[in-house]
Amino acid sequence: MPIAFEKVNFKYAPNTPFAYEALKNIDLAFEMGKVTAIIGPTGSGKSTLVQHLNALLLPSEGTVLVLDRTITNKHKPKELKSLRQRVGLVFQFPEYQLFEETILKDIMFGPLNFKVPEAQAKVLAMNALKLVGLDESFAEKSPLDISGGQKRRVAIAGILAIDPDVLVLDEPTAGLDPQGSKAMMELFLRLNKENGKTILIVTHDMEHVINYCDNVVVMKDGEVINHQRVTDYFERKTQVEDIQMNLPQLLLFKEALLDGGFEFKQPMRYLEDLAEAISKEIKR
Repeated sequence: MPIAFEKVNFKYAPNTPFAYEALKNIDLAFEMGKVTAIIGPTGSGKSTLVQHLNALLLPSEGTVLVLDRTITNKHKPKELKSLRQRVGLVFQFPEYQLFEETILKDIMFGPLNFKVPEAQAKVLAMNALKLVGLDESFAEKSPLDISGGQKRRVAIAGILAIDPDVLVLDEPTAGLDPQGSKAMMELFLRLNKENGKTILIVTHDMEHVINYCDNVVVMKDGEVINHQRVTDYFERKTQVEDIQMNLPQLLLFKEALLDGGFEFKQPMRYLEDLAEAISKEIKR
């Protein structure tokens, strides 16, 4: 079953002087089993969009289809709890998800809430802790006593412990160092390739988009202005410049070579593609 938005509008503080239209006439269907990036300038509606996926927000108008559920402004879907088990949302700010006395209890909360026996919930929590690169010594620490990057890892672990079918991540690598960021993105890619999970990632990092994602949704001023395969999107640098975001380093290097007289005909996504193209051009 799809994840789709049909003519969705959303307004914060309606019927007040502070009313703000955050989503405007959204028609969008995500490809299941793929990794999709959701990009756009700050304030473009990205976080608002993904919060509709497990009914944290209800559309002011229109319909949101999530797996086998229908979400409208009239009602939340039936059995909302089971929907949130299948669609795991990691917030942009991890503090929103951390509230227990210890990290272990925090990660166990989800499985326990879904009636998993305590012993099994502990195993799931410890496995999730290892998946995000934290060792067992963190289990009894307080979430208040760890760094911002570690809080983000714990928040992600809390969602991984419930094993959702769809993983929705809002800026999941913010606050992580480059090595930690790379490891986290590789984990999401493994979950997609090996476990068949649909991954939706809100991000400002164009390196992540080109290296790890299949599709890209581009938002601006509350609207979806583009939705296509990543390889097609980056073929035109003006599309990235139009939303005031930076080209990935690989494509910046390619553009510099083009300015210097090189000619590249094939699409490029990875460093190996560029190296092969340079080799062919030099030989030519």
